[in-house]
Amino acid sequence: MNGRMRAGLVAAVAVTLAGLVTGCGGGGAAAGPTTIRFVWWGNEDRAKVTKAAVELFMKDNPGITVQTEYAAYDAYFQKLSTQVAGGASPDLVQLDRATLGEYQHRHVLEDLSSFVGKTIDVTGIAPELLAGGKIEGRQYAVPGGQTTQMLAYDPAIFTKAGVEPPSGPGKGWTWTQFGDGLRKVAATGVAGTTDFGWAIDWFEVWLHQHGKQLYTEDGKLGFTAADLTQFWTLTGGLRAAKAVTAPEVTTKMDGSMPNSGLVTKRAGSEINYDSSLSAYLSSYGPGIKAAPLPSDGPASGMAAMPPVTFAVASRSAHKEAAAKLLSFLVNNPEAGKLLGVARGLPPNTAIREQVCGAAQAATKAVCDYEKSVADRIGPATGLWPTGSAAVKRDFQRVYDDVIFGRTSVADGAARVVQAAQQSLGS
Repeated sequence: MNGRMRAGLVAAVAVTLAGLVTGCGGGGAAAGPTTIRFVWWGNEDRAKVTKAAVELFMKDNPGITVQTEYAAYDAYFQKLSTQVAGGASPDLVQLDRATLGEYQHRHVLEDLSSFVGKTIDVTGIAPELLAGGKIEGRQYAVPGGQTTQMLAYDPAIFTKAGVEPPSGPGKGWTWTQFGDGLRKVAATGVAGTTDFGWAIDWFEVWLHQHGKQLYTEDGKLGFTAADLTQFWTLTGGLRAAKAVTAPEVTTKMDGSMPNSGLVTKRAGSEINYDSSLSAYLSSYGPGIKAAPLPSDGPASGMAAMPPVTFAVASRSAHKEAAAKLLSFLVNNPEAGKLLGVARGLPPNTAIREQVCGAAQAATKAVCDYEKSVADRIGPATGLWPTGSAAVKRDFQRVYDDVIFGRTSVADGAARVVQAAQQSLGS
């Protein structure tokens, strides 16, 4: 879910999004056999189960043919931007917090309000999770899952260092305990964790722990340069102690498994969303476990949110069929069994109980983790505003300058805030 190139790609997509408005003809359901296109990003594991769920949908709906496409995140948006510009936009698309706001702002997504309660059933989705697809009170997308933040770690490495991350309901650790643990791991010859200062997502968690927010409700910047200076000073102290990854490792971080500090064995742990836990288990090994993020107070900063949402193109010629597929993926029990935790926990609570009740291996790991931190998870933090993709990009670019010594923490934080205010139109 987090990438150096992601924000830049979203910004590039914005230039061509307007093509969706005029690039596709028609708006209603076509008579007779219908063909729709559904696209998403993800790894091979997600693709395999998604294709199986789509096959099941077509079996139940013989009048609808679904063509599917998928790619890694960066390639996905590169191709989508080309398709949009060429007037060949897919009917059903997968988006996330940053991209949903960008696409809706340019009026290229269908308002699904007229489908909700009819073609699209949302009664099984918790209101606070469903809100992750709402903009200005209108339902433009439906969550494809539920996720929260985690520390993925190798227990063998931490045990060797004499460190036991918290596990189970009511268990947690402070930032001091976390830092001490990382230093102990570093003493064994591997960084305790991937430097988490690179991603604005983890800064957002820290802000919430301190009663602040990344963005205000009206889409303005919610933090100051002093806030970011404090956060990057924290990571800087860990970096000086070699408790987090070296700059040459951190600079490669883009949210993918091949560039993960943990997967490449350069760190003993890594902060991410638990919707990626199954990917860690398949890429690193079956021993990976998950622990909650540290916090110095009652507010954990962790939140239940959709890792992805599904949206229908506003100029799709087959909106009804696309909406029908969307609802099937979210609500059909058999589809739920196939999809498992490919996009985090199922958004439909009844299907979630079904999936977790019979869970094994990676699925069980995700279900068990969310159950263990249920008392620490707060409500969803909401969509990021238009311009947030540029903020995300600049955040990581400036952090590169900080970790390589090209700028000071204070000057870097001031640059991020100044650029963010321009991107958000503040």
